[in-house]
Amino acid sequence: MLSSKIEQLIVILENQELDSPNGVTPQLYAELMAAYLYKNDLSSARFLWKRIPLNVKTGNIELEKIHSVYICLWNNDIAGFFKIINYEWSNNIAELMFELREKTYKETVDLIAKAYTSLFEDFICNMLNQTPDVITELCKNLEWEIEDGNYPRLIKPRRPPDAKVNTESAENLLAKLTDFVSFLEN
Repeated sequence: MLSSKIEQLIVILENQELDSPNGVTPQLYAELMAAYLYKNDLSSARFLWKRIPLNVKTGNIELEKIHSVYICLWNNDIAGFFKIINYEWSNNIAELMFELREKTYKETVDLIAKAYTSLFEDFICNMLNQTPDVITELCKNLEWEIEDGNYPRLIKPRRPPDAKVNTESAENLLAKLTDFVSFLEN
């Protein structure tokens, strides 16, 4: 639902950019850049940054912050992303940046659960830019095991359930493929 709204917003903002005879406001650029980042369309965000006039870029702190967020995503610097995204954004992009942060947070936590069988608490704290108390609460909510002891404690993530996999046997699939190829040849 949110994704389709952002798609519509991108189309509207791109049309405003094209139709603007007197130039575009920095707020429009910021909103369009935030929408591209939410959609993970980093190439479009990159080209948008290149076409923003230099005097608009340098005079706007918020645009520079959004560009820093983009750079972190482009370089896959998740720890840097969570440090930079915590900023007092203006009203026109605050919701988009909040949703981007939440989406990236969820994706990162899911990736940690899938990629690690165990890791230290300080690693997660640094990656998500959170305090140990917040990480402890996160682990409890996700039912991850936390070893007793001093900071940094060992955390054992629980893998999320995998999506339902097609359980049709290989022989049945091979038979279907053979029938299809025979049909095409005849």
